[in-house]
Amino acid sequence: MLRSFAILWFAVFTPLVLLIIPTDLNPVQAISKSMSGSFFKSVYSGSVNLIEAELLTLSPQEWQDTIEQHQQFFHNPLNLTHLEELQDKPEILSEIMAGEIAFEFASPMALFKRVGDSQQVIYYALEESEESIVANQARGALYLAKQDLLKHPQDTWRERLQLNRDELPISVELVQKEQVPTMLLERLQSSTDWLASYTVPETSTIQLLTQVDNRHWILVTDEGSRSVKMKLTTYAVAALFGLVSATLILWVYPLSRDLKRLSRTANEFGQGVLTRRAKTSILSVVSQLSGSFNQMADNIERLIASQRDLTRAVAHDLRTPLYRLRFAMEMLEDDNVTLAQKDKYRQIATRSLDNLDHLINQTLLLSRYNRIADISQFSPVNLYQRLESEIEDFQHQHSQLAVRFSSQSSLKAQTILIDERGLVRALNNLLANAARFAQQTITVSYLRSGSDLLLIVEDDGIGVEQSMRDKIFEPFTQLDNQERASEKGHGLGLAIVKQIAVWHGGDANVEESKLGGARFTVRWPIRQECIERRNVTKTDTNCLKTDNDL
Repeated sequence: MLRSFAILWFAVFTPLVLLIIPTDLNPVQAISKSMSGSFFKSVYSGSVNLIEAELLTLSPQEWQDTIEQHQQFFHNPLNLTHLEELQDKPEILSEIMAGEIAFEFASPMALFKRVGDSQQVIYYALEESEESIVANQARGALYLAKQDLLKHPQDTWRERLQLNRDELPISVELVQKEQVPTMLLERLQSSTDWLASYTVPETSTIQLLTQVDNRHWILVTDEGSRSVKMKLTTYAVAALFGLVSATLILWVYPLSRDLKRLSRTANEFGQGVLTRRAKTSILSVVSQLSGSFNQMADNIERLIASQRDLTRAVAHDLRTPLYRLRFAMEMLEDDNVTLAQKDKYRQIATRSLDNLDHLINQTLLLSRYNRIADISQFSPVNLYQRLESEIEDFQHQHSQLAVRFSSQSSLKAQTILIDERGLVRALNNLLANAARFAQQTITVSYLRSGSDLLLIVEDDGIGVEQSMRDKIFEPFTQLDNQERASEKGHGLGLAIVKQIAVWHGGDANVEESKLGGARFTVRWPIRQECIERRNVTKTDTNCLKTDNDL
């Protein structure tokens, strides 16, 4: 289970991690970068080109003032930067050196355009930077804090500023001029705004500065909020991993447990414990597999039991003619036996050999039709004509009986795909069985019912009792001779009929006939459509379907 869980875990989370982490391996990020670059370049390239064109009409000394004048009309940062600052961005540098507009997929996303052949580059942010966002978010709070300090004595400012400081994810300090970072102070003094912001390159922390009076400034260092965001992100990712992992465990554990049970059952069944069956919940993923295994096990157990009974029955039926043959051979060697008696014993030996030959042939036939049907042994046949010929021959051999044959007119010229020898043998076995019990009449019908064909043989004999109608198709079962006397057959004829029907994908049954005796019906599906496309060298499993299914 552990190995399966590990494989499944890596299969699920490896692509998930690649999709979450912003790397070049992330296909979502690559697609987003490509689409964003195409979109923003098409939308804002006109503005950037206009700015460049205006700057080229002015002297380089006027460029910075012009950009600052334009900045007030742009919500996002717009400024000039130097080519040297882009040395760590080779892709952007190569594009702007070629005179193109470059797109940076970062935070914030931005466009770059070189001003003519100068060393200056127009930088146009397409969204607010994190520094601007933090400054705008803190602007209101710092304004209120500044106004609050001005309403109270100067000696209480530090204490008031420290109120609730421990609950804030940021550092807020009241500092004097010498404690203010030089970059922040320069920005505040050069700006018309009362709030200045700066991102420390080494730590990526954001600092904010506003002046309270001539001697005091409020310095805000945003370190905690970034860590809080990281913690929240970590918790969210951990929760996602935990939830998915728990789901995988809840799915893999029952599956692994049921597969182990099924494997153990299969091993025990293979070792000869034929009563073993797989036990799984109906909600299990492998419940269908378990059901198929149990069905297979039932079929195998039933088949082995049938073969065991068949072996015992064959041994029993072989014993009687062998005893008679041995007795006849001993008597033939006795000098005291007369010639007339020897002729009698020779006849006994001959009949015993005939019985043995018949039993062996019937057993081989039953064994042949006990296998799975091979469509390569089927051929297109006009069954009506073959049945008519066989019934005519049977009538000549049993002139004391009236044999009537009927069929639907649509079947007389129809060609179907069957095992001809098998169905003819089934007909002969049914006719032979009917001849043993019929008083005067035997009827044979060849009909179509829906997508099935029916071969029906009826007689006016004694019929078959209700309790014996299923058993009569079992090997070595005879109604009138429970001891299976070989003179009256071996009880394999109807078993062969049953197997021939199953061989064709159908079945055989017996019921009461209107003539008063038994009515035997062999039913099998039509495979007429398989005739034209049949492969005679291989088994075509599709041809085992009915014509309605094809």
